[in-house]
Amino acid sequence: MPNIFDGLRKIADNDIIEQVALLETMNITNISKPVIQKAKKRTISIINLIGSKIGRNNVIEEPEVTEIWALIDEKKEELKDCTREELNERLLNILLEKIKGDIEDESEDAISIEVIEEASKLYKVYENLTPGKKADNIYLKYNEKLEGKAKEFINDQPFIDLQETEENIEEIINNMDEKRRKEFLKSMEVENLTLLNVWKKIDRQHFARLIWMAVKAYKGRFTPKEEILPSFVDGDKEVEALKRDEELKKSQRALFELENKIEICKDKINSIESNLKKENRLLNIAVKNKSKAEEDIEELKEQNSKLEEVKKAYEDKVNEIKEKIENAALVDVLDSLTEEFRTVKFESIDINNRISDINIEITYKNELIEDSIKVITGREETIKQIGSEFQQFKMDAENLVNEYNEKKKDVIQREEFKRNEIFERWTSFFDKFIFEFKNLSNVVNFSQKELIHVEECLYELHFIKNPMAMSMGIIEDKKEKEEYQYIDISFTDKFKVEIQYKILGKQEKSIKIVEIIPEF
Repeated sequence: MPNIFDGLRKIADNDIIEQVALLETMNITNISKPVIQKAKKRTISIINLIGSKIGRNNVIEEPEVTEIWALIDEKKEELKDCTREELNERLLNILLEKIKGDIEDESEDAISIEVIEEASKLYKVYENLTPGKKADNIYLKYNEKLEGKAKEFINDQPFIDLQETEENIEEIINNMDEKRRKEFLKSMEVENLTLLNVWKKIDRQHFARLIWMAVKAYKGRFTPKEEILPSFVDGDKEVEALKRDEELKKSQRALFELENKIEICKDKINSIESNLKKENRLLNIAVKNKSKAEEDIEELKEQNSKLEEVKKAYEDKVNEIKEKIENAALVDVLDSLTEEFRTVKFESIDINNRISDINIEITYKNELIEDSIKVITGREETIKQIGSEFQQFKMDAENLVNEYNEKKKDVIQREEFKRNEIFERWTSFFDKFIFEFKNLSNVVNFSQKELIHVEECLYELHFIKNPMAMSMGIIEDKKEKEEYQYIDISFTDKFKVEIQYKILGKQEKSIKIVEIIPEF
């Protein structure tokens, strides 16, 4: 990218003399003095007029007004004795003096970029543009200002700017209260005006004019025409490139949709597997409950069988005691038999109760078995259905994965083709760059227009003599333990890009392009 000094070297000696004269002469002090002198002269004239009317003969001497035009003409005469190299040096030094403190790097590129930055504030040019784009915009804005004016009138533009500035200063003085105005005119402390930042506007007007002249010398633009950029195509080639881009986007969208479908299918399979595990767990519980109930019934039946034998023995004993009671003659014997009968009878009743409890328990266990059988049947049917659904989803997932793999191959081929084309063009065109290809795979996602935007930025970085001057700061890569310069650029179509780069030194390949990131 050319800087403003490259452009100004192309203009005639007389033009550069005029610009140096304007820059060195049109400072806030030289502009303000005539304004203040005129104000004082008007005040003294009024005092002298009033004095003559009241009979006072003391006439205050009116100050001589030294117009700035005379100072400019003197400076131009002085500069005519300078060589072009000396004029160029004076121009660089006066610009450096005006932006001193704003930059550490004193290279032409750094000074040029800072001058462009300052002039941008005059026209409210959008900040996230490349220096070249800002210079082009300032050129267009300044052209609008000059539009329709005769050539000789255009040459007088610095003096029109001066007139506006003088009017601003006069307005400032007129807006002061009487006491302050008198003190100000008496002391002529011109430096006080710097508090009002009038000087910044003057400098920015100078800068805008210089940028306009420099860009004009480059046929109205610092930025490259699209036609010279490596990815520019038109006619049938453009149609073909746009078609390939659309097919790639379509394939990428299809791949993304397949990926989503696979994820949905996986989620469904995971959900089915979870349900299947749950149903199997419940089935196992039902089977265990049934088996336990069956085991319990066998034990209860065994207990019941033993109790039936005991019951029979007690019944036989009761019958035997009954016979003895019937045949007993003695009272003592009868009482003893009656007591024995009562004991055996109670034990027999207890056995009957225990047998009854066991039969109830067996009935309950049988009911539990029936319920378990129903649960088992239901769970087995559910598991069968879920298993069928599971197999279907597994088949669907396999088909989707196969389709995804095929589509991925297609996308990779299309991306590889586009990426290789881009890198081949870039490597050939931007011969000062080393491209970190492993980090630049995302270039395939740029549209044709976005690719041109990226190349506009790369072009400025490639052809600027001091690439450090374009840097907006440092990004630290903690993983790689590296520091990179970066630039953030926005375009009017809302496309944004960040370019991270590393300056390698004065070797043939002097810049490594590390990353190109859309958005920032």
